[in-house]
Amino acid sequence: MRYLFIPSCEVAPQDSLRGTTTEYRLQRGLELWRTGTFDRIVVMGGVYLPSWRQTRPSAELMYEWLVEHGVHSMYIIVEARSRDTYENISLALELLPLHDPHLEITVVSHWQHTLRIAVTFWRAHRLKVRIIPLWYWVSFKTFCVEWVGLFVHLFDKTGTSWFSRYNKRSRTFPE
Repeated sequence: MRYLFIPSCEVAPQDSLRGTTTEYRLQRGLELWRTGTFDRIVVMGGVYLPSWRQTRPSAELMYEWLVEHGVHSMYIIVEARSRDTYENISLALELLPLHDPHLEITVVSHWQHTLRIAVTFWRAHRLKVRIIPLWYWVSFKTFCVEWVGLFVHLFDKTGTSWFSRYNKRSRTFPE
């Protein structure tokens, strides 16, 4: 099976993807889907922002966006619990038949994020993935955080370091 992974990023208030980097990723993912190269789309992302911005998992919002844009629901796999890149990957892989000898995973995301994703797939799961980097503008803070994240992922293959635990706690909000 050939899977197209689209991790979430940004959610606009309240539970909207309009004009966000997540929507940009979805638009590119939809273009790739329409080539007929993939068997399934995997959308990833839970609730990781404060309730004034997000009350529903971003993967559910992404699923709805894809269905509204013509992708049949039976081709979309939803991982809606993750709070970071480690969980995006690990929880999404739990939904796939990893014993498939023809397993192919392609990830579409921001270019810096795809570097981190490729490192994490390899370090944590010994899987090589194809990346499709997107070249869109991010803030200086996001640019710097992505480099820190890449450094962390190089040395913390399981997402259990103090930095990763802190990041998850800062992205966990009470119901």
